[in-house]
Amino acid sequence: MVSVAEVSLIKVDRYYEYSERDLVIEAYKQLETKVKERVKPDVVIISSGYIESIGKSNLSAVKLSSSLGFRGVKAFRVENGDNGGAAIYTAYSLIKSGLAKSVLVIGIDKFSDLNSKQVNDFTATNLLYDYEYHLGLTLHSHAAILAKLYMKQYNVPYEYFANWAIKMHEYAVENPNAYLRFKADLNTIVKSQLIAEPLRLFDIAPRADGASIALLTEDDLARKYSDAPVTLDKIAGASYDYSYDLTLPSIRMAMKELDYKIDDKSIVELHDSYSIIAALELEELGLGERGKSLEQLDSFQVNYSGGLKARGYVGGATAIYQLSEVVMQLRGDFKGKKAVGEKGIVVSTDDLANSTFIISLMR
Repeated sequence: MVSVAEVSLIKVDRYYEYSERDLVIEAYKQLETKVKERVKPDVVIISSGYIESIGKSNLSAVKLSSSLGFRGVKAFRVENGDNGGAAIYTAYSLIKSGLAKSVLVIGIDKFSDLNSKQVNDFTATNLLYDYEYHLGLTLHSHAAILAKLYMKQYNVPYEYFANWAIKMHEYAVENPNAYLRFKADLNTIVKSQLIAEPLRLFDIAPRADGASIALLTEDDLARKYSDAPVTLDKIAGASYDYSYDLTLPSIRMAMKELDYKIDDKSIVELHDSYSIIAALELEELGLGERGKSLEQLDSFQVNYSGGLKARGYVGGATAIYQLSEVVMQLRGDFKGKKAVGEKGIVVSTDDLANSTFIISLMR
């Protein structure tokens, strides 16, 4: 078995005065205050979608692990767009295979040095270059089309999507590490800036800066670092091109492989890049009826962190934040809204759920 021995994360924010290196060091300082012994990982994995393009840094894993004082370790970066679950999957596989006994997974991305137009241009590189990115399409464009199709298919007004933002901001108020710690009402949401009709500002997760770290180890080693490790029971994944049929095949296929039934006692953190994607993910996971899921949010323990929508969206570091938050919920030391349960689920995807990794955890 594989354990998450310890986790750390810094508040998601705009850190104009800090570099990616500075943010990672801050997250690692926090980790050091929690572990019983100094961490000596066999492998360091960096999860970052944009440190090469936005941060202008190749060989980032070697540079960052060196900054933390590690010598002689294996270090590399896993790039899978915004789906940091790939880095967790890699760490889990290394330990399960016996190639490593401990892996330090570091999530880092930083967007605040760029304006929105520049950020949208970089994130649009997740699309096909020849006939999507090259023609000026963005991820917002695709999400907007999905929202229009959803409204037509299920005969719901735009206000239906506001349910997600209202709930996420409500949860974020209780989370000291969240980026947008304020409540949002329906009037504010429907009058916010139109981004890609029908989607408005509050339908889109805000990109910001952050770093989070998870120490994964063999079960026998976990107690060396922590008195309350959490078991990473299983991780499953799938890739499947998005379509406009209002389903997310990669999530459906990953859930089938995971063979896990989510219920109202499960603690869930999912990838809500857009309100429409949140709705489709909930429905694919069986956490709500199709066309009604965003009206049934009180029935499940979903995104008590505030989600990407209000906790903030930190690119390839997002899944490490999600993992850390579920681990803390299971241990009972999460500082925001408390969930109750012995099992947790992390759903990590890219913006349009082309790629999915789903992680099950338990105490």
